[in-house]
Amino acid sequence: MRRRNPARWRAIEARLSRESTIWLATVRGDGRPHLAPLWYIWLDEKIYICTGSESQKYVNMFNNQNVALSLADTANVLIIEGEAHSSPRSSIEPLAEHFYNKYEWDFRFDESADWRLIEITPFKIIAWGDGYDSQEGIRVL
Repeated sequence: MRRRNPARWRAIEARLSRESTIWLATVRGDGRPHLAPLWYIWLDEKIYICTGSESQKYVNMFNNQNVALSLADTANVLIIEGEAHSSPRSSIEPLAEHFYNKYEWDFRFDESADWRLIEITPFKIIAWGDGYDSQEGIRVL
């Protein structure tokens, strides 16, 4: 098993903490991809998103929990593959605070959708263009 480069991992975590939007790719029941930008929270090596229970991405994740995510920068690439599940009820209050602090938005009181908090556990993170040239394209998680 390859060890993480601690400096690179700190830079990746800092970037995931400060970026405001991440692209989420899910797969429809008929195999067609669905791609959407979302607000997110990076916390304890997991990604948390909120989406409406009627949204295409929620329907897709309900039927196939495998997802891919990417930050928008094409020069400093960060791609995450992971598995999405409903977030535990115990995480709703703390995550609502994180969303509010980052976006000034509280999904608990937004009545525009039936919001679902989703927890994504990464099983693979790939990065390149981040200044660690000798490790270009390396799997970091």
